[in-house]
Amino acid sequence: MSVWKNSNFTKYFLANGLANLGNWFDFIAVLILFRFNWNADPMLISLIPVFYALPSVLLGQWAGVLADRWDQRKILIYSDWVRAVLTVILLFVSTPYVALMVLLLRSTCGAISVPAQQGLMRRIVEEEQLMQAVTLNGGVIQLVKVVGPLIGGSVVSILSTQVAMGMNAVAFVLSALLLYRIRLITTQVERNETSVNAGVMESWKEGWKAVIHNRILFASLLFGLLCTLVIQMIDAQLVTLFSTLYPDREELTGWIVGGIGLGSLTMIVVMNRINEIHRYGWFFGTGCFGLGLMTSGFGFLNAGESYIYIALGLAFIGGLGNGLVFAGVNYLVQKEPPKEMISRVSGIVDSSLSTLFIIGPLLGGFLINSIGVLAAFRLTGSVIALIGICGIAFQAFIWKSKYGNAKRRSAS
Repeated sequence: MSVWKNSNFTKYFLANGLANLGNWFDFIAVLILFRFNWNADPMLISLIPVFYALPSVLLGQWAGVLADRWDQRKILIYSDWVRAVLTVILLFVSTPYVALMVLLLRSTCGAISVPAQQGLMRRIVEEEQLMQAVTLNGGVIQLVKVVGPLIGGSVVSILSTQVAMGMNAVAFVLSALLLYRIRLITTQVERNETSVNAGVMESWKEGWKAVIHNRILFASLLFGLLCTLVIQMIDAQLVTLFSTLYPDREELTGWIVGGIGLGSLTMIVVMNRINEIHRYGWFFGTGCFGLGLMTSGFGFLNAGESYIYIALGLAFIGGLGNGLVFAGVNYLVQKEPPKEMISRVSGIVDSSLSTLFIIGPLLGGFLINSIGVLAAFRLTGSVIALIGICGIAFQAFIWKSKYGNAKRRSAS
């Protein structure tokens, strides 16, 4: 039976889509508000994604414990209501420092809700519908990363940042109302207090051993994390770059982020047709090179109107590279670790990425303040492109694996 015939999942899917769409509206609006309204410097702007990610780094594990012990649906509903109120408060904030505190509080509510979303899905979807549900839920998250910045940037351009943030508040309210109408398949919250209180450290160590001792997984994750670091270094500073080159085109930041998302989504759709990866160096090396080409290319842009189309093309190319790395890392997390360790390895990857969401923007802000925005993009892009070329050229050494040994043995 199709998962769409499950009315509870349909409500969950719409609620999750609305909340994520609102977040992308809000992120672009906040960036523009800081740069254009408050004339914030690059270092202050770099704190925005830090305050978005910090609660996930600090509270992710405890949020999972809470989600196992409490009613996940209620956690999500209360989170939506609180985030809606905080977004309305953000509309009346007049200084960037107070705005950062409001963003931190709202991000804390978001961090608490993430594990509850995963737990709730298992309580509203039948076992035979689970794969459909997981795929669709992941797809809508990628989709809103494309349409959110595009529509949000246009709304800011045509109307105002306040309207975009107001739409975010409305999205949270609608999400909460939809969650109220969900009826659970199981009415009792599952608890496993023994596993929470014992063996946590040992389980964590085993997960890290699975990552470090697997050559393919370890090398691929290093490339994935490196690409993510570069993306985070320049992501929040796109508004600095384009406000410098095109001070009267506030919507460009949303268009560029949307172009990157469109490229990523395109590559992920293509990757769904591939069953297995054999040449990891071509895969991850090409992804890094695409990201480097985009980033360094941004550093050579001029203020001419024709360069806008070049920027959009570069954004799409960078998105294709990001999609290669994103799909590859997710594939390897499922393929390489032992089945009983997939969740632990996935948790290590997620926590590492959240840490980069903090480190990357700070490094980007520091680099731009030191050498200037255009030079920073050129340098960062050149380095990541060179690393991508090295990944292709030296893949036999970097990704040396049991697969390659087995192939040589069969040939002999």
